Amino acid sequence: MNNISTNNIEIKKNQFDLKEEFFKYLPFWYWFVIGLLIALLSTKIYLRYQNDEYQSKTIIKLLDDANSDFKMPVNGVNFFTKSKINIDNEKEIIKSNRLLAKVVHDLKLYNLFYKEGNIKQTEIFGSKIPDIEWIGDVAKTNEFSGLWQITYDNKGYFWNNEDKKRDYNKVYDIEGIAMRVAPPVELYSNSNTISIKKIKTKDAVEKLKKNIDVSLVGEESDLLQITYNGEIIAKNNAILNTLNTVFDNDGRGDRQQIFKKTIEFVNSRFEYLFKELDTIELNKADYKKEQKLSFLEGDSQSLLGTKAVTFSEFEQAKTQSLLSDIIISALNQVKDNELLPTNIGLEEMKVNGLVEEYNKVVLETQKIIASAGENHPSVQKLIEVQKNLKNNVRYSLNAYQKVLVLKIQAIDKVKAMQEFQFEAFPYQEKTIRSIERQQKIKETLYLLLLQKREEASINLAITNPSIKIVDEAIENSTPHSPKRALSYLIAIILGFFVPFGLIYVYYLFDTRIHTRKMIEDEIDDIPIIAEIPFIKETSKIVRKNDQSVLSEAFRILVANLDFIIDKNDKSAPAIFVTSTIKGEGKTFISTNLALTLASLGKKVIIVGTDLRNPQLHKSLKTNKRKIGLVNLLLQPELSFNDCVCHEDINDIPLDIIYSGVIPPNPTEILANGRFESILDDIKKVYDYVVIDTAPTLLVADSTIITKYADTTLYLIKANYTDKQILPYINNLKHQNKIKNTAIVFNNIGQNEGYGKGYAYSYQYNYGYGYGYNMSTLLPSRFAKLTRIFKSMLKKKK
Repeated sequence: MNNISTNNIEIKKNQFDLKEEFFKYLPFWYWFVIGLLIALLSTKIYLRYQNDEYQSKTIIKLLDDANSDFKMPVNGVNFFTKSKINIDNEKEIIKSNRLLAKVVHDLKLYNLFYKEGNIKQTEIFGSKIPDIEWIGDVAKTNEFSGLWQITYDNKGYFWNNEDKKRDYNKVYDIEGIAMRVAPPVELYSNSNTISIKKIKTKDAVEKLKKNIDVSLVGEESDLLQITYNGEIIAKNNAILNTLNTVFDNDGRGDRQQIFKKTIEFVNSRFEYLFKELDTIELNKADYKKEQKLSFLEGDSQSLLGTKAVTFSEFEQAKTQSLLSDIIISALNQVKDNELLPTNIGLEEMKVNGLVEEYNKVVLETQKIIASAGENHPSVQKLIEVQKNLKNNVRYSLNAYQKVLVLKIQAIDKVKAMQEFQFEAFPYQEKTIRSIERQQKIKETLYLLLLQKREEASINLAITNPSIKIVDEAIENSTPHSPKRALSYLIAIILGFFVPFGLIYVYYLFDTRIHTRKMIEDEIDDIPIIAEIPFIKETSKIVRKNDQSVLSEAFRILVANLDFIIDKNDKSAPAIFVTSTIKGEGKTFISTNLALTLASLGKKVIIVGTDLRNPQLHKSLKTNKRKIGLVNLLLQPELSFNDCVCHEDINDIPLDIIYSGVIPPNPTEILANGRFESILDDIKKVYDYVVIDTAPTLLVADSTIITKYADTTLYLIKANYTDKQILPYINNLKHQNKIKNTAIVFNNIGQNEGYGKGYAYSYQYNYGYGYGYNMSTLLPSRFAKLTRIFKSMLKKKK
């Protein structure tokens, strides 16, 4: 059974009741209203004196250097080349300290000008303020900083409240730094005073870098959007436009530097190439001269022709030698008067002439022999002539053969030389081609460098821009910061959650019992039969025929009490009223319960059993009797009637037995056995016996006598009793130390955070129509506010 009860308690604890949580915080509505008002007012003041920041933006397109530079025509042109720009690198370059430092110096952003107001300073910028230039060592001026005041007009200026007016465009010394002030573009006829703040250049760069953002217009876009946040729109636009110019000039400068370096390199390379080409050409000429070459292909063709002629001459000489041999052979074999062969191809004309002359002589001899006979004297002479001619022919042929031999030998030498020359041609060609190859390489390099120099010269003269400005700096007239709507939203959130957090922390560390649900979550099987409201009045005693909240609450207690009293027991029920600790309202409940029962015409007696700290006389505002329960318990001869005090409380008759004199040993007195018999005697006379007991946790007095109770009303005081006490009540119930127990929840509604749900905190309105007022369902302060609104509406009507 105990396990089931424990499980039920755990289930109740884990349940979340939104309505209960809402009404728990609702009574503190004025906290939330005050929090919201403070937050909104603080935000309004903050926004009033906070300088607005505006955002300007510019959009640029990065141009690809590879596609924008001038180039000489090539064999083919690709019109679909993709940009190779690294966008991330360009974004970092735009935000680099180097470029931003140029912007700072161009616009002199290290000079800040402020107009003094009643509460705040306002930065100013533009043509109506002087132009201040710091002269001297750059490193020193970059680290220089200070704050001054200047009063200026169209004739000059006063520096830092000096008596003497200074002239424009003259150099003055400021803390060791030379400074020159130029007049504003728009001069004032009247004097104007502003503050000047010189900051370090690196601080100006950091400030600039902090407020600049660079991003892509779209994920697939190659357009860059540059934004800048600042207090002055004109300054924002000037910064962005200057940044565009600086970035463009930086890109152009980089490319121009490259072009200059290219031209310098090509020019220096030309001198070297000239020398190399000259050396190569000299080597070629020397080689041709050494090898006796003019034009290799022509020389080879000429050599081939000469070789063919030489071969022909060689063959012809050999042929002539063979023909000479034939004639010599025929000459040796021929007899007298026989003809020699002629016209066989022999080219020696002398021999041919001798042979022809010989043949004529032979023919003449043959004719003479044929006509005169062999013995004719002229025949012998002619034969002698033939012999002489043969010898001449033979001698001529021998001489001709010797000439042919010499000619053949000479031709052989020519042939050998030609063969050597012909065999040398490939190597000569290789050497010549190697020289020509080097020459061609150098010439090609020379032409390429010449082309590149021309390209670089043209690009240097007509350097294309690095960027295309799609949009110049455009401002947004709506302040970018502070965001007013967001600020008010945050104020509303803080105005709501700060009070909520404080109340939540308060509830988090609050261990006291405030609501009925807290009791039901810890105690599962003891009913709560009444809820007694907190009463502000000093008199907390019910009255006869009273329609007050207090009286109605105790009538409900009496009505519910009838359901737990055992109807089978004919004797008067003994109702014990107890609690865990002191101060939970036992005497208050006991007296008002007894008075309520008595007002219904019942014969009621209240007995004070708190022998240590009796409070009945204080609660009922009666005189304390010296004789009481202690006397009954110690003096057996006394009857309870001897101790009964008949009182008339607010026209309600009530019998009372006070506790009597405070004894030194109350526990032993209550445990002496007399209490039961006294209680039985009393129950025979009265309709109800109400027992006001001592706290159960502090002393054992009450637990000794609670076994004689017919009903035990266990008190829990709202906003007073600690939650850690509730398990103790459970233990008393489970150990049967208290009988027929019911809980009375006392003092509800004192804490508005928990008292909003109880009707006793509000005014009851009874009528014949059985209606009720809506204010009975609202917290007290909220009900007051409702009544105020209603009265205002009635006045308007």
